[in-house]
Amino acid sequence: MVTTTSKNLGLIETKKVKLISAISQVYSLELLNEIENLVINTKYDWWNNISKAEQDAIDEGLEDIRLGNVISNEQVMKEFNDRYKDL
Repeated sequence: MVTTTSKNLGLIETKKVKLISAISQVYSLELLNEIENLVINTKYDWWNNISKAEQDAIDEGLEDIRLGNVISNEQVMKEFNDRYKDL
């Protein structure tokens, strides 16, 4: 069964390929500048396009950072190596 999300992702990828192909055929600097301005300068807020669960997880991580509930990469690697030293 195809979910709406994966179906939409497929449609998005197909549309992107078509656009890339069409853009590769453009030889007008003015039109390319307009496309660039539309794509590069358009404000896109990714936050509004992620799920509530993803937003909550990010907020939880930021709160952990604010409270100092973090460990260094070195500590993570030490714990990993200690736990899986036999692998």
